[in-house]
Amino acid sequence: MIARVPTGIDDLDLILGGGIPRSSNVLVKGPPGSFKTIFGLQMLYRNAVKNDTPGLYLSLNQPVGGVKEQAEQFGWSFDKTPVQFVTVDTTTDVNVERTVFEAIKKIGKGIVVIDSLTSFLNRPPLTPSEYEVDPLLEAIKRLPGLSFSDEALVRAMTARFLRRLTVTSATILFIYENRPDSSDGVCEYLSDGILKLSKIESLGKRTLCVEKMRYTEHDLLPRNITLKENGISFER
Repeated sequence: MIARVPTGIDDLDLILGGGIPRSSNVLVKGPPGSFKTIFGLQMLYRNAVKNDTPGLYLSLNQPVGGVKEQAEQFGWSFDKTPVQFVTVDTTTDVNVERTVFEAIKKIGKGIVVIDSLTSFLNRPPLTPSEYEVDPLLEAIKRLPGLSFSDEALVRAMTARFLRRLTVTSATILFIYENRPDSSDGVCEYLSDGILKLSKIESLGKRTLCVEKMRYTEHDLLPRNITLKENGISFER
C-alpha cells in the first residue's frame, strides 16, 4: 500500500484515496488569487498539528513575515510547530539549486512548499555558463552545429532542477503560475502530480481539479472551492 500525505482538505483526500503519495513532487498551478499559497500553508499546518509532520515553507524572493500573517488569519500559528520558514533570494544566491536542495534534505520525509517555481525560472541571469556542471547538457553542447536558445536553456534549467529534487524523501508542492514558454510542458511532464486551481470570474467561482496524480485513480472533474475562516474547503 502506498503511503499518502493528507492535503488538509478532507474532500480532496477522498478523491486522492487518502492524500498525495508520499515523496511526490506536485505542481500546484493557477493564476494569481486562486488560493495556491493558502493551499500550501493549509497542508503544512494541518499535518504539523495532527501528525507532528516536519515542514518547510521555502519562499523565493519574498519575505516570509507576510506569509505568516496570512496564515494567522485562519488561526494557523506555526510558532510551536515543526515547520520552518526560509527565504532564498534568487537574484543574489549564486547557486540557488544547491541552497534549495540542502534545505529540503534536512526535512527528511516531511512536507515542502516552494513558493514559487515561477520565481526560480524567472531568475537572472540566464546564460549557458550556468549549465556547465550538467553532464547531459555538456554532451549535447558538444554536438556539432548545435546552439542553445534562451527557451532551450529555460527547459534545461527546469528539468535539471526538478530532477535534482526527486532524489529527496520530502513531499514537495511547487507553487506555479503558467509561463508563456515551453517550461510549462517540462514542469507538467516531470511532476508526479498536478493540482489545478482556477478562477471563473464571470461566475465569481474558484475551482480545484486533479489533473494528474501518479499511483492514484481519480477523476478530472473541477470542484468548486471556497475560502472560510478555517481555510479552503469544497462547496456543498
